[in-house]
Amino acid sequence: MSTPMQSWSFVAFVLIAVAVYYALSWLVDRMKWPRSILSLLMLGLSLGYYLACSLHVFGLPFVFLIFYLYGMYVIAVMMASAGSPRGRLAWLIVGLSIALGVLFTFKTTATITKLVFQAFGIGGGALVAAAFSRFGVPVGISYFSFRVIHYLVEVYRGKEARASLLEFFHYVTFFPTMVSGPIHRFYTVGKEDPRDSFGPQLRQTGGAPRPTFEDFTYGAWRIFQGVVKKFFIADFFFRMAGPMMKPGQLLGVDTWQIWIASHCYFIYLYIEFSGYSDIAIGISRLFGYRVMENFNWGLFAPNLREFWRRWHISLTNWLMNYIYFPLGGGRKSSARTDLNVMLTIVAVALWHNVSLNMLIWGICEGIGLIIFRHWDRFKQRTFPDRRPTWWGKVIGVVIVWHVHGVLWPLFLHKVPVAIVYYAKMFPIVQLLTKGLGGAAGGG
Repeated sequence: MSTPMQSWSFVAFVLIAVAVYYALSWLVDRMKWPRSILSLLMLGLSLGYYLACSLHVFGLPFVFLIFYLYGMYVIAVMMASAGSPRGRLAWLIVGLSIALGVLFTFKTTATITKLVFQAFGIGGGALVAAAFSRFGVPVGISYFSFRVIHYLVEVYRGKEARASLLEFFHYVTFFPTMVSGPIHRFYTVGKEDPRDSFGPQLRQTGGAPRPTFEDFTYGAWRIFQGVVKKFFIADFFFRMAGPMMKPGQLLGVDTWQIWIASHCYFIYLYIEFSGYSDIAIGISRLFGYRVMENFNWGLFAPNLREFWRRWHISLTNWLMNYIYFPLGGGRKSSARTDLNVMLTIVAVALWHNVSLNMLIWGICEGIGLIIFRHWDRFKQRTFPDRRPTWWGKVIGVVIVWHVHGVLWPLFLHKVPVAIVYYAKMFPIVQLLTKGLGGAAGGG
């Protein structure tokens, strides 16, 4: 996983930004200026960062972002000003359609290009492919799209203290979390810590939080943790997981080596993602901003449900609040609850990538969650007073590891390549195939 956060230019940018921010914060307090100046500075830093990330395509994604966010803000204003529930719903549908349409378009550029090739011939398809290639996928498209949707839905639900234009742009483009998350909230939703909500932090001091010495030391410590995770621990397991990510290495490895590689990939993925989140959370705290935690040792989750509560927490909570609960959550029939679980986890999969292999991966994860849900209900009915044991938790952790060990080929590769992996991971498939072939030949 390569992001702009890995470059020395990003390190220099953060150091300069922190120095300028602290200097201006001191000046604002001394001169009794409004702290909205600091919010304006942070917005300028975030937009400058985004512009720098899009200079290789002549800043087109930056221009798109400005117009896109302004349009979404206007839609939110129109929705809040609508005189009837039907009018508010109509504006919400317009906003969600645009947000999801933009997200889907950029998530499926390769697929759209192929369809255009088929529809308009080689020449027209080549032009569209060149246009997409020149424009590029906007940095952080998934993260800022989900923040926009969160804001639109909460305004529709009637949340008070709506954002000003400055606050809205500041919230969505906040550069520390633009690339790797977490998907922080403007409003408090569900059981999230109210202190992590972005809107109240902007308003407590009239425009921007005051970074304290504790913020600085905590932020530096989290950044240090993230750097150690990413550049020392994760890179080691990345090399160990080579056969899982490089199909060219399959011929030279045995079945047991593939399984070890799959488990190393699990460790790598957690350390890599949580390391980036640590860095993002740490940088945010340097400026005095709190954002929600994103990973909580999902590697040691004793079951799949607990795994998804600890893994990419901001994404899982977002989908629970905006897909699972609106569909009825667990309040409907058992079959309806199973369907809601499946739709939610499939959305998790397609958020990563809109492709057939990710769709199948999401369905398999959903089946695992549904099986566990029914097994847990059976245990509660049969042994209502029995408490979890340590050895039961250990067995659960092993099961979670092996479920994902089986599913990683689908997460990483297209379906035909994943099938090759499964033939290597489960030699019995090859033996059965040969046996059936021999029986057919003998008959």
